[in-house]
Amino acid sequence: MSDHVPVLIAGSWRPASATRTYRAVDPTRGECRDDIWPVSGWSDVEEALDAAVAAAQELARLPVEAVARFLERYADRLETRGDELVALAHAETGLARAPRLAEVEMPRTLLQLRQAAASAREQTWRMAMIDTRTNIRAAAFGLGPVVVFPPSNFPLAYGAVTGGDFASAIAAGNPVIAKAHELSPSVSRVAAEEAVAALSETGLPNATVQLIHGLDPHDGERLVADPRVGATGFTGSQVAGEALFRAASAAGRVIWVEMGSINPVVFLPGAVAERGDALADDLTASVTGSAGQFCTKPGLVVLVRDPAGEALTAAIARRFASMGPQVLLGRSACDRLVAAVSAIEQAGASVIAGAASASSPTRHAPTLLSVSGRILLERPDDFLVEAFGNATLVVTCDSLAEVERVVAGVHGSLGASIYTATDGRDDEAFGAIAPLLMARAGRVVENRMPTGLGIVPSMQHGGPWPSAGPPFFSSVGFPWTMLRFARRICFDGWSDHRLPAILRDAPPPGRPWRYVDQSWTRGGPDPCAS
Repeated sequence: MSDHVPVLIAGSWRPASATRTYRAVDPTRGECRDDIWPVSGWSDVEEALDAAVAAAQELARLPVEAVARFLERYADRLETRGDELVALAHAETGLARAPRLAEVEMPRTLLQLRQAAASAREQTWRMAMIDTRTNIRAAAFGLGPVVVFPPSNFPLAYGAVTGGDFASAIAAGNPVIAKAHELSPSVSRVAAEEAVAALSETGLPNATVQLIHGLDPHDGERLVADPRVGATGFTGSQVAGEALFRAASAAGRVIWVEMGSINPVVFLPGAVAERGDALADDLTASVTGSAGQFCTKPGLVVLVRDPAGEALTAAIARRFASMGPQVLLGRSACDRLVAAVSAIEQAGASVIAGAASASSPTRHAPTLLSVSGRILLERPDDFLVEAFGNATLVVTCDSLAEVERVVAGVHGSLGASIYTATDGRDDEAFGAIAPLLMARAGRVVENRMPTGLGIVPSMQHGGPWPSAGPPFFSSVGFPWTMLRFARRICFDGWSDHRLPAILRDAPPPGRPWRYVDQSWTRGGPDPCAS
């Protein structure tokens, strides 16, 4: 009998065919937790893939209402175990119970699942189009089994079986093979228990949700390239994301990756002169909140070197220096942050608060570095390094023209911010710099930090490479986010009774908006039919 936690494959919890095992770590205490988690071998993956293919075929025959009911019932069940999930997430990540996990991330997790249910039911994401003159019709449909690789920093809202990728894939009619993150496996295990119960209650195939606790990198690359996989969703480091992207792309498989991001913030001179202390507060909160472990944390701050700019930099340094070391997600997270800060310092930046070393294996002091725009422009790639955690680099420029040159060299990012004066004195500079930021970020924020996303349909959380790819899509904002796991199918000349319900001439009342013969219409009979 195996002594490690079982995996969920084909509707059953069973011992894994493990190649090795691991234990999660409590980063606050620096101690290993008790449970032993398996890293599955390829035989587990093979069985999960075959079960997912069968589940995808069955899901395609079920009404969308069944999928919506599952997502809602699953959200309800997770809500009843919310305190337990928050406690587990805290123990394995060190993230604060309140407000971060209990008051922000858990509610967001439930909201995403319920938004996914509403989108599945409403179906506008399918963009149904009907040409009655030619009898050519098209709509979006699920791709088939979706593999989800979650990040370490959002154990709930981006979790393997709780997060936005999971909810989006299921809502689009795809089964999910989830690979838990090794820093927070307990959250996925408990959530998967509730998923199994919700599947049973709503009549979905029992392999709609499967869970593997660990996977060796070479098997991960083999998995995303497998022809049975419809698509993959990955959120995490650039090294791992690029490896999976290469493997999937070489095999012609669909993959969405969200990876490293610099997220530049530009403080224009008028804003600095007008409210420097408020800007220092904003930046400090953004860089040190949850120890800066957000994909949207500002890693680069660009401003003009003048007396107000120098005073602002000093104010930020004082705020950073007044804070003690913060708990990071684990030893590996701390090691990566130390390596990034050290690389930026060795390239020529000065550490003006904090340190380029850790105070313990899992703790790091808020760190502020500084470099001139001139030096950065000589070797930009040496400084444009993502330091994931509570560190950021201030770039002081001799002029607004130099600010533009620095911004023009920034790599693709998920977000960017630009702060301006309220009296209009920065308007000309804003007009020159904002287009540069728009070319380099999926979301550009005015007078606010890039951390903190509204969970609304209009949100864009994606950006130019290497922050994400493909850049057209978003991992936040239903129903748009579902299109990452869908494809368009055209039905040419089909008899009406053989068409999917959404493409028939007279769908039931309440059918979502459809584009019919050059006009959008909602429900009812085709207004163009004779």
